[in-house]
Amino acid sequence: MNKKYLLPPTRQIRDLTIIDLRHGESLVVACDSAGAVGPKELDEVKVSNYILGRFISRVALMEVVASGAIPILVTDALAVEMEPSGAEIIAGIKDELKQLGLEDQVRITGSTEENFVAKQSGVGITVIGIGETEKLRLISAKPGDELLCLGLPKVGSEVTLTDPEIITARTVMDLLGDQEVHEVVPVGSKGILYEARTLAETNGLELELNPECGLPLKKSGGPATCAIVAAAPGFGNKLARILSLPIDLVGRIR
Repeated sequence: MNKKYLLPPTRQIRDLTIIDLRHGESLVVACDSAGAVGPKELDEVKVSNYILGRFISRVALMEVVASGAIPILVTDALAVEMEPSGAEIIAGIKDELKQLGLEDQVRITGSTEENFVAKQSGVGITVIGIGETEKLRLISAKPGDELLCLGLPKVGSEVTLTDPEIITARTVMDLLGDQEVHEVVPVGSKGILYEARTLAETNGLELELNPECGLPLKKSGGPATCAIVAAAPGFGNKLARILSLPIDLVGRIR
């Protein structure tokens, strides 16, 4: 028997899918993928499975956390065998959750490739979070905000787990506790300039670039090694006193 369901409204904001539920709550969905990165024979960038798990989960977790939602579910689609590769990747995912203090709150589910021998690594990940619709930090930047870049864009072999020049999901979570921070956008493969322009456009504003910004604005941010922060004027000076991360003024939005 066919049954009709009233589907909840969905919307797309940048790389996020928002599903508005009843009672003023929304699900926030983010995903990421990586191919040819890992320790296998045909991988182009050689890293351990553990490191792969840390960074592939960091990207999607950071996207959800930056929206103001709390992650509740991680799904991993692993195009590798469970033992040892899958187990090592999952260990990395769990440790990334631990950095956020969410290891006991977030369910992990997924699948591995057990029918064929994989000679190259492939991973897809989805993170689902939940938050109060009105309190999500999406399309929430304000005219006159500074656009700050926290961290430096790095990709491939430039990326290491202990690099003090890259941002973490924990830092993003902590930033959102400050009311002077209006919106945070992790930088992906399209680079700082693209994300800054998109942030301005989605807020109905215009980007005014800082001519003295020396960052490589079109370079890939790899696994979200940096993020754009829209904050009240002068917030960058405050941050510089409490964070050791590189902080650069990309511009302002008007």
